[in-house]
Order: sequence, then structure tokens, then C-alpha cells
Amino acid sequence: MKECSIPSSGTGVSSSSVSSSSSSKSSSSTSSTSTGGSAECKAGATIENKTVDCGGKTIGLSCPGDAEGQPPVITLKNATIKNVRIAASGGADGIHCTSGSCRAENVVWEDICEDAASLISSGTKFTISGGSAYNNTSNSPGGKPDKIFQHNSKNSTFEVINGFTAKGVNGKLWRSCGNCSSNGGPRNLVVNNVTVDGTIGSIAGVNRNFGDKATIRNLKIKGYKSGSPKVCEEFKGVQKGSESTKYGEYWNTANCDVSKSDVTAF
Repeated sequence: MKECSIPSSGTGVSSSSVSSSSSSKSSSSTSSTSTGGSAECKAGATIENKTVDCGGKTIGLSCPGDAEGQPPVITLKNATIKNVRIAASGGADGIHCTSGSCRAENVVWEDICEDAASLISSGTKFTISGGSAYNNTSNSPGGKPDKIFQHNSKNSTFEVINGFTAKGVNGKLWRSCGNCSSNGGPRNLVVNNVTVDGTIGSIAGVNRNFGDKATIRNLKIKGYKSGSPKVCEEFKGVQKGSESTKYGEYWNTANCDVSKSDVTAF
């Protein structure tokens, strides 16, 4: 079972043309300057210490399936990207945050390839604000999609907030790496005002032994019934070469800060 992606640091080589624009949601950013998306919003780009507004542009690389080691479509270094669509056939390893505090605002993943977004290296915080991600099982061998968001960086926080919607068929919304090299923690997750409008195996997977914590509020899941899907699952994190052990679903613990009243069906 794949519990941890080890993304490539390579960059991409192509981007697609502009599509219809999508509206922006106003919010603050840690970066100090803002630029239009025509020049800097392209597949394979690295964006550092700034905000890039893509204006609804569609970009992408390739998608050979959910094989590990694919390059990111965009790399953020203490930066924000907003109003962009990741092409269905070009999702590769999505958006990486590799340093500082990053934000992906009003991003639409037309289909997830490996992962939609990953917090890795020395990234300290990654916020997914609004937007949506669709996962088609045809991109996953055997029709078993793995996860939407991957969290490898230790002592860091991953936020999914402000109306983000997961669609299609997905394994997990978020997973703290179960078997990374030099694995450890803590890794923290915040989910607030998120909708799952599709099929998903679980929302969050935390490593109990590394002190991870998932805080989940205002979560809406299509067809939710208690226990299906799992909301917060606790694991034993291990080092690369071993398999992480699952303890099960938990509520109101030090690692799973979520009550049943925080989850509603529609």
C-alpha cells in the first residue's frame, strides 16, 4: 500500500493554452508581490516569494498514471498561485510547496495524476483555499486512487479550507507520510469548510507515534453514514522500507481532533 510519495524535484516542459477564467477569492498571502499569470504561470515553473495570479489559465505536463517520481506542475517556494486549472491529462505530481509558507487559491485540478499537491522539503505551511479536485480512477492502476494531498515535511501544517471540494473517486483527502526516509513529525492538518462530493476512502491519516494532529471542522460528505467513509484514522508511522500500521478510526483524541457533530451528510 502506497503511504508516501517521494516526489521528483524535476521541472516540466509544456503548458496548455488559456481557458475560461475563474473568479478569485480574496485572501492574504505571505508573499509580497503580485504578478499577472501570462508569463510566470506555466507548467514546470518555480515561483518564489511572490503571488502569481494565473487568471484562469490551464496548464499541465503529462499523466502516465499514479507512478511515483513524476515532476511537479508548479513548485512554490514561500509563494502563492491562484486562479489556475491543472489539465486532466497533465496533472503529474501536482503542486509542490518546498519551502516557507505556500498557498494555492482557487485552483481546479481537472483530474489528479499522482497527488494534487504536496508539502515537502523545508515547507512549513501549505494552504489550499477554495477550488476543487477531481480524480478519475482510469489514472490509477487497478482503479485504486491513493490520495489528494501528501504531507511529508515535518513540523509543518497543511490546511484545506474555504470551500474546497473533492470530486470523483479518491483514497484519502490527506495523508501524513507513513513511511518516508527519516520519518517523523509532528505534521498538522486543518480541514474547515470542505465538501466531499464523490467517493472517498478516508479524510485524514495521522501518525500517532509522531504526534501528528488533524483538526477537522465543517466537513460535508455526500452520502455519509457513521464509519463510511472513515474521517480520521490513526497509524503508526515507520521508516522507508517498512509498512505503516493502521490502528483505525478515532474521534476526539489528541491526534484526531474531530467530533461526529463536525461531519454532516448531504
